[in-house]
Amino acid sequence: MSGSLTALLRRQLAEVVDAERAAAPPLSTGIAALDRLLPGGGGLPRGRITEVVSHGGGTTTFVRGVVEDAVARRGLWVAYVDATRTLAPRDWAHLGAHEGFWAVRPRDPARGAWCADVLLRSGAFALVVLDGAPALPRAVAVRLARLAREGGAALLLVDHGGGHGGGSAGAPAVPLPGALRLRVRQWRRRRRLAVAIERGGAPGGVEVPCAIVTPRRLGTTPEPRDRRAGGRANTRHR
Repeated sequence: MSGSLTALLRRQLAEVVDAERAAAPPLSTGIAALDRLLPGGGGLPRGRITEVVSHGGGTTTFVRGVVEDAVARRGLWVAYVDATRTLAPRDWAHLGAHEGFWAVRPRDPARGAWCADVLLRSGAFALVVLDGAPALPRAVAVRLARLAREGGAALLLVDHGGGHGGGSAGAPAVPLPGALRLRVRQWRRRRRLAVAIERGGAPGGVEVPCAIVTPRRLGTTPEPRDRRAGGRANTRHR
């Protein structure tokens, strides 16, 4: 194959890829100043993994803003995988009026990545949120990134501890160089929310008033213990 023909095929392939990306506009974060700073402008890139990590809280507040903008304002389909089963349902109940919002709560946090895999493969969702799952092995991260790219979806990984899966605050949550990483911090007394771009884009950040009430979380224990007298043992002998 001649060099000119190879170059032509590469240009044609690039045009196809660019056309597919152009057909899937980014998802707004609800913070216009931050949207302008993100790669490509306009919000969170689709077809790519974005990590949201915490430094002093605020991740749930930030992510809920992204979800609300996609579902309520743009009519897009969003799937939220609550791997640790700790989100307070009443803070998300208003989104139940929109058929495009799905909440998935696996029994085991380790199944969160599998749920995200299935949801991305469906091609039905513009945004899939994976909240609180253990650190992703490289092979799993590569597969999820490919599925997000093929489906034109944004995959949002949420870590409330500052380092995904219990890692250090500066360690990458996803072992992929192309992942975008945002760090969120909330000052409750000042009612301010700060978001900084750490990886995958030009360094920068914004600080804005926190206009919505901080969503509650139920705690770190997914299933409360049954403390009723007798427990399950008495039931078995009936």
